[in-house]
Amino acid sequence: MKISSDTILLIMLDCVLVTQLFGLWIAVMMDEYISVKRRRLMLLIIGVVSLLLLQEHIFDNFLDVIPHKIAAVAGYSLRPVVIILFMKLQKPERSMKVSWGIVAFNAVVHMTTFFSDICFDYTPDGQYIRGPLGYTSFIVSGILLLVAVVGGFKEFAVDRKGDYVLPLFVFVLIVFSVAADIVIKISIPLSFLMVAMVSSCVLYYIYLHMAFIREHEQEIEDGQRVRIMISQIQPHFLFNTLATVRALYKKDSELADDTLEKFGIYLRQNMDSLDKPSLIPFGDELNHTRLYADIEKIRFPSIDIRYDIEDEDFKIPALTIQPLVENAIRHGVRIREHGLIELEVRKKRYGHMIVIRDNGKGFDTNAPMSGERSHIGLRNVMERIETMCQGDMKIESKIDEGTIITIRIPYEGEVL
Repeated sequence: MKISSDTILLIMLDCVLVTQLFGLWIAVMMDEYISVKRRRLMLLIIGVVSLLLLQEHIFDNFLDVIPHKIAAVAGYSLRPVVIILFMKLQKPERSMKVSWGIVAFNAVVHMTTFFSDICFDYTPDGQYIRGPLGYTSFIVSGILLLVAVVGGFKEFAVDRKGDYVLPLFVFVLIVFSVAADIVIKISIPLSFLMVAMVSSCVLYYIYLHMAFIREHEQEIEDGQRVRIMISQIQPHFLFNTLATVRALYKKDSELADDTLEKFGIYLRQNMDSLDKPSLIPFGDELNHTRLYADIEKIRFPSIDIRYDIEDEDFKIPALTIQPLVENAIRHGVRIREHGLIELEVRKKRYGHMIVIRDNGKGFDTNAPMSGERSHIGLRNVMERIETMCQGDMKIESKIDEGTIITIRIPYEGEVL
């Protein structure tokens, strides 16, 4: 039996579209970044698009006029629903009453075909006749698609201008497919819009998936910042500082007032770090470190902290240098008769270099990091330096001699 070229083309296109839908279904089922509600919405989208694909193939080719009308009304009514579901996918809690109202209006307009030709009709031999309101589905879908794309920009791409490319491409693809269906008449029962809808589902899912990942990373980052902030305000530091201030009021009330003021600023800056962006000016972190160090020097007069700062024109994650200085004081130099911590900042060929030296007790860097708070703090700072500003942190330490921590931050837009 000879198979026509149109049939071969249709089979090939069907294979491509079904493969895309099946692959998208697998991706959604395996995507660990999508919430349960969004996963259900995505699966519903795949189901509706699959029905539309089936409708174009079976109902439009093997049924009489009335079933043709039923299938056509269903198809024209469901197309805008796909866009509505994508809008819900962007923000599940969003109220969609107006949009659903537009979709309902579109469905009612197309249902008029059962008693009027104002929207569309079929001749006895199955030829489609478009009425005055025959473009309602296209217009409604275009409006909703534009709203969805704009909403995606506002929701996910405020600071990432490059992210506009993918949803904009989807929008253009849909528009061109509609224009092609109107202008170009093809002999196979598959519209350009159907091909574009399947491809757009895949592309738009990729776009949203990238946004889901960023949301997930932001949640992790926010949680980490909370944990770091809390870890920096340990009860022992609060109690010891307040006890120191109380003792100072008996000896030097002016120094006690100054210490209490610094302590208040220190606590406020810790709290403010929750609302700050991922990276802050190095000068802000340096000021925070000085506040902490000044309070500790009152408690431990044998400690000396020296600053050699030649470069402040860069950004680092909040609460990074201060925890390292705190670690050097609490687990290093307090044991010395003359404890010394040096903070040096230089501008190098590869970027910005921060060095923190102490003459404390040191530790074995080859031993696995334990669960002690000091080691957890070092690990947290190292991870944030690497992930948030693509830098690195090197630790050198010798037992009974001291520790040297070197941080390298690349220049903006460069890598180490």
